[in-house]
Amino acid sequence: MKLNIENFAKIKNADIAIDGITVIAGENNTGKSTVGKILFSLFNVLSDIDEKINEERLREIESTNRIIMLGMFDSTRGLALQKAMYYTRRIKKRIRKQLENDRYVDDEKLYEIINTVFDEEKKNASISDKNNWSEIAMEVYKNTKEILQLPEKTIILEAISRYFNNVFHSQMQSLSGKEKQDAIITLEIKGKQEKIYFEKNNCKECTGEINIVHKAIYIDNPFVIDELSKDNELDPMNQMIENLLVTSYREETIEGIIETVRAKEKLADLFEMLQNVVEGDIVMDQKDEFYLRTDKYDEPISVHNLSTGMKSFVILKMLIEKGCLKDKDVLILDEPEIHLHPQWQIAYAELIVLLQKQFDLSVVITTHSPYFVDALNLFSCKYGTDKKVNYYLSSNQNNMVTIDNVTDNIDLIYKKMATPIQMLDTLRYELNNN
Repeated sequence: MKLNIENFAKIKNADIAIDGITVIAGENNTGKSTVGKILFSLFNVLSDIDEKINEERLREIESTNRIIMLGMFDSTRGLALQKAMYYTRRIKKRIRKQLENDRYVDDEKLYEIINTVFDEEKKNASISDKNNWSEIAMEVYKNTKEILQLPEKTIILEAISRYFNNVFHSQMQSLSGKEKQDAIITLEIKGKQEKIYFEKNNCKECTGEINIVHKAIYIDNPFVIDELSKDNELDPMNQMIENLLVTSYREETIEGIIETVRAKEKLADLFEMLQNVVEGDIVMDQKDEFYLRTDKYDEPISVHNLSTGMKSFVILKMLIEKGCLKDKDVLILDEPEIHLHPQWQIAYAELIVLLQKQFDLSVVITTHSPYFVDALNLFSCKYGTDKKVNYYLSSNQNNMVTIDNVTDNIDLIYKKMATPIQMLDTLRYELNNN
C-alpha cells in the first residue's frame, strides 16, 4: 500500500510506503500526525461506501415519506403516527431487499413497491379515501424516486468532504502563504488507485475504485479510556475506539468468544507480555464503567485511577482481547512513547512489532523519540520483520513539510533527534570550563 500527499495542510509532498511498520519521525509541528489522520479518514469514509450510501438513502426515504403522509391528513381524520411509521417501514424494507438483490430500483419496480404497500388500505377505504390514498402513494413515489436518483458520486464527494472537515477542522487546504493549490491524496492498494482532490476544503473529485474492507484504528490519547463511559462528544478517531470497545464489552458472553480465543491462541507470548504490565482483566459494570480486576487488590480499580502509561497498554489489551484487531487492519499510533518511561517504551515497541507480525497489520507510528525508533529497529531485526519496516523523516522548510524516505539511512533520524542532547553537552562543556 502506498500513500501520496500533495499540498495538504502543511505537507508539501509525501510519498509513503505502508507495508508492515511505517515509522515517521521528526520534530513537533512537522506534519507527522497529519499522515495518520489522512490514512484513518480514507479508510473509514471509503470502507463499505456503497452500503453506507444505501442506508442513508433508506433513512431519508423513511423520514421524508413519514412527513408527507402525516401532512396529507388533517388532524381530525388524521393518519396516526403509528400508521405512518408502519407504512414507511414497509416501504423501506422492500426497497432495501431490492437494493440487496439488484443494487438498483427502476421506476417500474418502485411504482409497484409503493402501490403494493398501500393496496390493502385502498381496498378497504371509501371512494373519497381511496382518492386520498392514491394521492399519498403518488407523493411517496415521487419523493422516493427523487432520493434514489440522486447521483452516487455526488453523495460520495459530500461524504468525503464532511468526514475530512470533521477530522481536520476544515483545514485541508495548503497552509502556505503562496498561491493556493489543490490538495491531492492518492491511495494505492494492489495496483489500484483512489485519487481525491480537495479545493477550498471540499472534495471536488474522486477517481478510481478501491474496495476497502479493512478498518483503520487511530490511537493518540490514552485518556480516551476515561471517556468511554461518558456521553461526551468525541472526535472521529476516539469515537471509533469507543464504538469498538463499548459495544464488544456489552455483548452477551458467547458473542465474540471465537475472536477472543483465536487472539489468545495466536498471541500467547504477547498476552504474557501484556500481563506483565497490565496484570488482571478489564471488566465493565452495569453503568458501562471500566475497571481492572486483579488479585493484587481486594476490589477492582477504576481505569480513571490507572497511570497514563498503564492506560496506553490497557487500550491495546482491550482491543486484542475483544477481537477488535483483525488481520490486515491498519493501526495508527501517534507518538505513543509520550506517556511511557524508557522501560515501558521498550516493552511497547516489542509489543507493536509482535502484534504487526502476528496479525499482518499495517502499523503507522509517528514519534520524536530516538530511543523508541531504536527499539522498533532492534525488535524488528530480532523477530525477522526488519524488511517490512520503512522509516521516514519529516522536516519543515519555509512553513511547508516534506517527508523523506530514510530507510537506507536511519542515522539521519538519530542525528536529527540527537540535536537537543548535543546542545546540552555543549552547555555542560561551557559551564564546566567557566
